[in-house]
Amino acid sequence: MMKTIRKKVAGVVAGCALVAAGAQALAQGSAPPLRAGEVRQGAEAARVDDYLSRLVAHGFSGAVLIAAVPNGGNWATEGRVVLKRAYGFANRESRLPYTVDMVSCIGSVTKQFTGAAIMKLEMMGKLKTGDLISMYLPGVPADKAGITIHHLLTHTAGFSGDLGGSDEMPIERDALVAKVLAAPLAARPGEQFEYSNEGFSVAGAIVERVSGQGYEAFLREHLFLPADMSDTGYLAPAWPLTRLPMGYGPEGEPWGRVYKNGWLPDGPGWYLRANGGIQASLDDLYRWHLALESTKVLSVEARTKYLTGHVPSMGGEKYAYGWGVETSRRGGTVISHNGGNGLFFTDFRRYIDEGVVIIAMSNQPVIPATQLAPRQLEALYFNDAPVVMPPVAVEVPRAQRDALAGTYPTGTGGQLVVRSTESGLEVESDDPTLFGTLGPMTPPGGRFAELEQRTVQLLEASAKGDFRPIYEAFKFEDGRPFENVQANHTRFWQQWRQQHGDFQRVELLGTGSAQGDPAVTVRLRFAKGAQIVQYIWGPRRLAGWRDLPSAPAALVAESARSWVHYNYRLPHLVRLRFGADGGVTIDFVGR
Repeated sequence: MMKTIRKKVAGVVAGCALVAAGAQALAQGSAPPLRAGEVRQGAEAARVDDYLSRLVAHGFSGAVLIAAVPNGGNWATEGRVVLKRAYGFANRESRLPYTVDMVSCIGSVTKQFTGAAIMKLEMMGKLKTGDLISMYLPGVPADKAGITIHHLLTHTAGFSGDLGGSDEMPIERDALVAKVLAAPLAARPGEQFEYSNEGFSVAGAIVERVSGQGYEAFLREHLFLPADMSDTGYLAPAWPLTRLPMGYGPEGEPWGRVYKNGWLPDGPGWYLRANGGIQASLDDLYRWHLALESTKVLSVEARTKYLTGHVPSMGGEKYAYGWGVETSRRGGTVISHNGGNGLFFTDFRRYIDEGVVIIAMSNQPVIPATQLAPRQLEALYFNDAPVVMPPVAVEVPRAQRDALAGTYPTGTGGQLVVRSTESGLEVESDDPTLFGTLGPMTPPGGRFAELEQRTVQLLEASAKGDFRPIYEAFKFEDGRPFENVQANHTRFWQQWRQQHGDFQRVELLGTGSAQGDPAVTVRLRFAKGAQIVQYIWGPRRLAGWRDLPSAPAALVAESARSWVHYNYRLPHLVRLRFGADGGVTIDFVGR
């Protein structure tokens, strides 16, 4: 049935009001009681806990630890944990709750341990970070003769960002090193920053060759045990499987664990070892922070070198030896690193001048810890930026939901399709920007302005049947002929014109992210409709593109006639109010 729609945009809701709403809900008991080993102290922790407790219904599972010390205080004597809580399930099939003593894969947070191991060897007089890698590795070819250990630890060795191996491949150390040394460089050593997992694996190989110990054995003896970290490593802690959460895909499908997945007898293959894959608990990562606030592991001189931002990386960040160094919104220094493999995510953030540590873990990509910690958790704890609280759902009988289903014209040539499902309502729009299904994007004209203009130029040429610019932007290395690319793109443009009519213009929507690369997002406007397309740019070329069909968005009931689409990535809620007259009013709350 066709129904009318009235679209209304509400005014901006101040951040303090949104946070206050969360505090009020907490007072009404929305956050569950503490379990064994959990901590929640103070208003800052209460705000974060309420937010995360509400977030479970929207897909979050994981654990968070926040610790603080008075300004200028001593972490060893005055530091205290103010929030340590777990949320959701570690194993959905067995209904095993996530607990605060779970041991999760920390991904690229592993890199800081490789950096610390190198610093420890320098303290022991066995190497220097300025040494050429050829001093410790045989067979270094001429084009890589200038690479130093410092280059490895700062992602400036010139290696390509990805040599094609998988985390689950059981490749031996020397085979991985040989592959890295044989691959062509993307840049001259020291010339530019390009994030390289393999570069840190090579650094791990140097740790083994110089120390005469296995990588994990060296870390355990010289870093972990001196820092009282008994739950961190690859195999040595020998945890029971019940302490290792399962990982889940974007549709909730069980994936498994990183632990022993394709591993060698002594740990993961070297596509993963020394750059990722270490397992750790919240408490152990906090103990590592405490160790770095002392000289338990590194001397003052070594620690300073280890935590100094040496080279610009992304945005305003500089890269240290396995850490990123940047300035917070409040002007203080933040030393942090995150990690993830698309299933497990960890973020480790040290607010040095403000005396705060935030450590977050998750075992699913729907709401990854690496997105939460620098955005919502930081904003909620410091109370310095708006955060939209997740809605608390109510049950609505199926018959009442069925009555709301139907097709609603938007008044701008598009439509909304509302469907009743087993658990609630879902809505689909031919404009994926309406419900935020594109995810977060940087507005046009920002840091990606040059890529955006280049994308528009490629598309305007393609619309005229000139596919040479897009062919050249791909820089195909497989010898793919131009005629193949021309035929493929001609077919897509013909399909779009058949569906939407004559082409009119390219509209920039902004730049998002696809597997860490900038994804310039545009709307191709045709006479009778539009097509959303993303063009994904790698470090030196166009890496790929994809057209984005509309996708259903879940609605959560606040009441029988008020339904909300909530996406934690967005700074607003989309509320649909179904009127008795058969119309729908859409409010954007917080925008």
